[in-house]
This record gives sequence, structure tokens and C-alpha cells, in this order.
Amino acid sequence: MSGFEPFLMAAGTALGAVSKIRQANQQQKAQSQAQAIQMQQVQDQLAALEEQRARVQRDRRERLARNTAAQRAAFAGSGVSGDGSGDAVFENLLSQSQRENQDIDSQIDRQIRSLQSGVQLNLLSRSSGSDPFGTLAAYAKAGAGLIG
Repeated sequence: MSGFEPFLMAAGTALGAVSKIRQANQQQKAQSQAQAIQMQQVQDQLAALEEQRARVQRDRRERLARNTAAQRAAFAGSGVSGDGSGDAVFENLLSQSQRENQDIDSQIDRQIRSLQSGVQLNLLSRSSGSDPFGTLAAYAKAGAGLIG
């Protein structure tokens, strides 16, 4: 064995390490792009849920206003005042609307938490990937051992 062979073996190991690092970097870049796309999709879904919440609450308030106006008109038409039992009817309409609002909020909040926990799981699974620089260090140590 001449003095050149260990050098050639170390050079081959180094080239292999560089190739693996390049491949790992490309893979990491692809994962980062996929993650960015996924994050944008989640942000779009969150925005859509908030938009849905606003639309549903607006519809609920409009429905409450229509029901209240219809009830007031019915009371006025029948000669019943808004006092006493009329107030109880209006309070019932309001409490039904508030329960509906709470149901809507809790449903949308569950969907938001589900999206957020899915993102967290994906981030955790991706962060446990390989470290290309750790791989390079291992190859450098192996090459140094061959030369030494």
C-alpha cells in the first residue's frame, strides 16, 4: 500500500459525505417547502373558520332581531303590552340566541384546536429528522481515523 491509498480512501469518504449532505439539504428544503404550504393551508382554514364564525353570528343577531320584531308586532296587534309575560318571551328569545352563540363558538373553537394540534404534531415529527452536519462530522472523524 502506497501513501496515496489512504488519501484516496479519505477523499472518497469525503465526497460521499458531501453527496449525502447535499441530498439531506435538498430533502430538508423539500420538507420546509411542504411545511410552508401546509402552514399556509392551515392559516387559510383558520381564516375561513373565523369568517364562518362572524357570518353565523351576524345571521344569529339578524334572526334574533327579526324574531323580536315579529313578537313585538304580534303583541301590539293583540293589545298585549311588553310588560310581564312579554318580557319573559323576549328574555327567552335572547337566552336561546345566547345558547346558540355558545354552541357555535365551542364548535368553531374545537375545529381551531384540532387544526392547531395537527400542526404541532407535524412540527414535532419533522423536528426529529436527521442532522446533515452531524452526519458530516461523523464522516470527518471516520476520514481522520483512516488518514491517521
